[in-house]
Order: sequence, then structure tokens, then C-alpha cells
Amino acid sequence: MISVFLESLAASLCVLVVSFLIATKSEATPLAENTIYVVKEGQTIPLVVPQKAFWNLKNDKTERPGVGETESFVEKKDGHVTMKGFLASLPGNWGRVGFSLIETAITKPVHKTTGLRFRVQGTDSLWASVLVKDRQANQPEGTLTFQWDFELKPETTEFEAPWSEFVPTIRGKMVSGFELDLFSVKALAFQVSRSQQKKWYETAPLEFELKL
Repeated sequence: MISVFLESLAASLCVLVVSFLIATKSEATPLAENTIYVVKEGQTIPLVVPQKAFWNLKNDKTERPGVGETESFVEKKDGHVTMKGFLASLPGNWGRVGFSLIETAITKPVHKTTGLRFRVQGTDSLWASVLVKDRQANQPEGTLTFQWDFELKPETTEFEAPWSEFVPTIRGKMVSGFELDLFSVKALAFQVSRSQQKKWYETAPLEFELKL
């Protein structure tokens, strides 16, 4: 009789433990979708939780008030960080320019990782970039960033960006002579630039949205 009781108790405890694990896993799933990871040996390691990070907004109007026309803002809602607004179409040295980006500091080491993994959605067919800065950022010609481009879709899309594919740029133009120093990565940014778009030459403001 006691044996039957103990078996019944053990079975009940197993059911409770399994139920708890399933509930815990289901509660954690939404957070996993809104996290930026680094990839190490095929495994994903959390780097930034967008809705918990501080994001600094920059655009052509904030950096050059007398010239810029981009109107953009950032909002945190429903577990996401969203940058949206109207992208200017300003004449520049290499065509039409105008940009908006959000940037956050990186304090975790990334030197043993192979790249980034993140999920994002936004304005259909709009091109965007993920940027990183290292100790070489301050250059005489301007800020050096390492850039990886991707195309936005209305549905959530997952991207994996290998560090080996990040291209050195200064003021949106590719430069040579620099390699990304993973030992000193200090900032991560997401950018939308007019010069990246298929119809970069249009003079009308371009409405955009990028959601992490």
C-alpha cells in the first residue's frame, strides 16, 4: 500500500516538474526573439537585449542641424525597440544622402565569437546596416565603422552576420587598410541610409521603420 502511494506521489511530482519546465520555457520564448546574440562555436550567447539597452539616436539633422532634414525617433513598446521616421534626400558628394541610426555601448567581450545573430523587421525592401565600432573609430577623415548590410521585410527575419563580412567605412564610403579588432569592439548600431536604397535618387522624404 505504501509502495503504491509512493509511486503515485513520485508520478505526481514528475508531472509538476515537467509542467513547470514547459511553462518556464514558454515564458522565455518571447525574450529570445528580441535579443541580439553573438555566435560562438555554433552556439548563441546573448549580447544585447534591445528593450533594456540605452540607444542613442543620431541622424543628419542631429549631427548637422543646419543641413539635415531627417525626422526620426525611437520607441520601446511590446518588447521591441523601433526606429522610425522620414529619411531626407540631401545632395552629397556621392549622390543623395540622409541617414538615421540607433547606437548602444558594448561591454561584453566578443573576441572569441564569429559574428552576430539578430531578428528584425521593418519597411518592405528597405536596406539597412548593422555597424560596429572599435578602438580605431576616431579617424582624421571621420568616424570609422565596420558595416554589414541587409534587406528588411515586414515579417520578422533572422540574420547571421559573420565578422569576416563586415566592411570598413567612413561617412558611408568603403575604405581600405583597416581590419575589425574584436578585442576592442565598443559600440553596436543599426542604420538606415538614403544612399543604400534602390531609389536613392528620389527627392521625396522616405518613410521608414526598423524594429528589433
